[in-house]
Amino acid sequence: MKYRYKILIQIAILFLPFLLIIDGIIGLANRDPFHPDVLVTFGLLITGIISVFNILDFITRLKDLGWHDLNIYYKIFFCFHLILFIPSLIVWLYLFGVVNPYSFFW
Repeated sequence: MKYRYKILIQIAILFLPFLLIIDGIIGLANRDPFHPDVLVTFGLLITGIISVFNILDFITRLKDLGWHDLNIYYKIFFCFHLILFIPSLIVWLYLFGVVNPYSFFW
């Protein structure tokens, strides 16, 4: 119960990007003509920005406290945000033209 408010803040922060991603996927499934893929992309980009800040926060806490003195809350959310950061990084690289995802499949 010590980290209840911190977990609620994390859920509240990630609610909007996940809502955008889910709404965009539903729009893609319904063949909506109003470009729901932009919602998915925008949600992934916001998730990436949030994850970067949380990963940097974890790294600074790790430098200050060390691995053994770091609470389990920070370790779990570091892994969670690292997993969220990977698809977001791919979208950011595609947005800046560094990676062409279509070349992987052809």
